[in-house]
This record gives sequence, C-alpha cells and structure tokens, in this order.
Amino acid sequence: MKPKRILILALLSGLITTVVFYLFIGQVQPGTAEQQPVMQSIVTAAIDMQENQQLTEDNLAVVEMPEAQVHGQAVKDKSELVGKFTSAPIKAGEVVMSHRIQQEEEAKVISKKVAEGFRAVSISVDFVKSVSNLIEPEDYVDITLTKTSDNTGTAPEPTELILEKVKVLAVGQRLTESKEEEPSIEYFSVTLELEPEDAVNLIDASNQGSLQLLLHSKLLSEATSEQQEMNDVGSSGIFVLPERSLIRLNPSLSASVVTVVEKGTSLKHLNEEKVDEDGRLWFQVETEEKQQGWISSRIIKFENE
Repeated sequence: MKPKRILILALLSGLITTVVFYLFIGQVQPGTAEQQPVMQSIVTAAIDMQENQQLTEDNLAVVEMPEAQVHGQAVKDKSELVGKFTSAPIKAGEVVMSHRIQQEEEAKVISKKVAEGFRAVSISVDFVKSVSNLIEPEDYVDITLTKTSDNTGTAPEPTELILEKVKVLAVGQRLTESKEEEPSIEYFSVTLELEPEDAVNLIDASNQGSLQLLLHSKLLSEATSEQQEMNDVGSSGIFVLPERSLIRLNPSLSASVVTVVEKGTSLKHLNEEKVDEDGRLWFQVETEEKQQGWISSRIIKFENE
C-alpha cells in the first residue's frame, strides 16, 4: 500500500475517533449533571423551643437539603418567621413547618383555650392549696375535698378525691407558663377546664369545705405521652395533615424518603411505633400502593380522633 494512502487512512481514522469521543463526552456530561440533586435552603430550629416561644435570628438556622426531600410546609426563609411564635414545641435541628407557627402568642382570651364541649371554671386557692403557687397553665391536677366540720362532736369525714387529671387553663389572670426571667407573682385563683357536669359538682364541693390541688408530674416525656394517646385511639387508619408529607424508610428525619403523599391521604397503620433519639414518635404505615415506611406522629391524625 502506498504511503500516501496509508497517511490518508490514518488521518480519517483519527478524525472519526475524535468525533466519536466528543459525541460520547457530550452524552455523558449531561447525565452526570442530572445525578447531582438540586439543593434547597430550609429553616430549622437552632435550639429546643417551647410552645409560644418567639422566633428570633438566634434561635433559627438555615440548612441545605435535597429539594426532593423538602416537605411542602417547610419554611425556606428566616425573615418569614422572625417575630412570630411557635404553636407547639420544636426540637433543635427539626425543620420548621408553617402549620406550627402562629402570628401572635397564644390567645390571651381564655375562651379560645377552652376545648369544645368543656367549660372553664375558677376556684379560690391560697399559697398552700396551689402547691406554693407553683402550678402553671397547661399543668394537670387532682382535686380533693375536705368537708367543713358540723360541730356535732362526730369525727370529721376523711378527705376525698373528687376529680382527677384536670387541665389548668390559667393561674390568676396568666394564661401561659411563666418565664424564668419574669418576677414571681402570687395568685389566688386557678381556672380549670371541665365538662359541664364536673364543673357544677366542683362548685357544689367548694361550698361544702376546703379544696386542695395535687400536681401531676411532667417527667413523662412528650413522646411517651403521644404514644399513650395514640394507643388509646387504637390502630385505625391514619390521615395526613400537611399539604405534602414524607414517608421515610426508617423512623428518623435523616432517613431516605420512600414516597411523598398529599394532604388527606389515607394510610394504613401497621401497629409499629418507635421513638427516635430526639424523642419524636414515628408510626409504621402502608400506602394504598403497598409502599411501607415511617411517618412522624406530629403530622398525622387517626380517623376516629
């Protein structure tokens, strides 16, 4: 073969190889770019926050998360939150959801705190009967009655327990738990939330003698309390509350997402519950498409609640 022909064939081979190489690179690069997840900035709690706590620049943080994993009600801009208040406790590192934020501190009108079907009723207390003025709104108390002696010489009747685990709505005129930096103010009345019949019985009892309050412990964790409440409800179906909710592979906010469900989606409760390291309660559920995973108890309700 003539050298000239060999040279031409070599040049053509090189040209073809170069074209094929560039075509291959052009196809590979877009695919590589698509594998990179699109990130989204979201707002999380920088510290543990209580209900009715005001949001500031210091107690909020911004983190990056894959857009596909961002909850539909996750807040993405801190400026939307500063100055507002939490409507429920939020753990450090937890994503701040719009449905857990309120414009103002919880209603300063007592009627807005009374649950439907219940009544607010106040009783007189003193420093001792109110457990040294240490009872706070949202606490739970038992109520005892010691009847007044009739001066007939008979032995006084023993003190009796007349009501158990009654919710405290207010102490004096204060409707929220006092903050550490606030000065202590003595109060002489406690407002309780009762069913109408119990409220009437309490008023009658107050005319028969002396009432005393017994304070319940708050050492029971939030997660344990939630779990007990859900156990009382039973293993019925679950409905999703927010606009979009994530079903995760494991009971953890860092677990991968199995699927995303819309508001009102019905889920089957598989009767498995777990508490994560932050004290958050999770339920194992199954979708109508038979996908199984875990969902936080904070964004669902049972069908017979």
